[in-house]
Amino acid sequence: MKIVSVLNHKGGVGKTTFTGCTAQALSLVGFRVLAVDNDSQHNLSTMLGAGVCAPSIRDVYRAAPESAPAVFLQSIRQTFLANLHAVTSSRDLCDADVADVRFLRRVVDACDLGRFYDYVLIDNAPGMDRLQISSVYACSEVFVPTELGQFAIDGIVEMAKTLSTEHPFGGKITRIVPNFYRNIRRHDSFLAALRRLFPDKVTKTAIPADPVFDELVTEGKILFIHRLASKGAAYYLKLIHELFDLSEETVWNLVMAKRHETRRDEARERFRRIHGRQSTDMGLQNEAGV
Repeated sequence: MKIVSVLNHKGGVGKTTFTGCTAQALSLVGFRVLAVDNDSQHNLSTMLGAGVCAPSIRDVYRAAPESAPAVFLQSIRQTFLANLHAVTSSRDLCDADVADVRFLRRVVDACDLGRFYDYVLIDNAPGMDRLQISSVYACSEVFVPTELGQFAIDGIVEMAKTLSTEHPFGGKITRIVPNFYRNIRRHDSFLAALRRLFPDKVTKTAIPADPVFDELVTEGKILFIHRLASKGAAYYLKLIHELFDLSEETVWNLVMAKRHETRRDEARERFRRIHGRQSTDMGLQNEAGV
């Protein structure tokens, strides 16, 4: 089992979208995935269709050490996809809930999640406070989605220094994922700078700016099922192949098969709803003597 923390000191860089789309893609190709929402804004919980439930990750942090593993397991919820589960967050989650930044790691180890999952992805709020550092100690790798700008690059440099000097026993930054890429000279120059600063860590695949990502959230859709023809979906499939060393052709075939299956099930459900409504209407008409 691999545990990945999705982290960036800066906000608005696409962390939650990355976590949600990556978790969905991995589950669609057959992996068992747990997504942990470690952000009080609870956007990942909403994106995955798990909602805001109790117990949540806040209840895990606040539980006694002997009961916390049971609370963690009780907090796991089903999402839109069969292989994808989520630990939801709470709007009240804050740094004060974390008494020990190594607590989450001990809870995860005690749960022996490898029995149930192949991947655990932890989404975080912007910053480098106790909540974020808890996820760093709980993970084996840190993935850093980033926009392409000078402040964003400076922030990653500072974050890398903080992790290596103050938290050397936590997860290490292994991958940096460029987001909101546009084929312009300025973005290409920032990409080149990132690759000089972090050799072999910046993905070859840069996720383009695409309004489809906003549509997913507002419409409650799944990128690889409802927007597979989009530019964003095509690049995410390339990214999944790159990040997890999966065959691009295999990923495509598995996603397509799952998409057909899901769309077929959705069509059947729509037919049942329409047919049931029509039957009800006809029954009311008969009762009324129409």
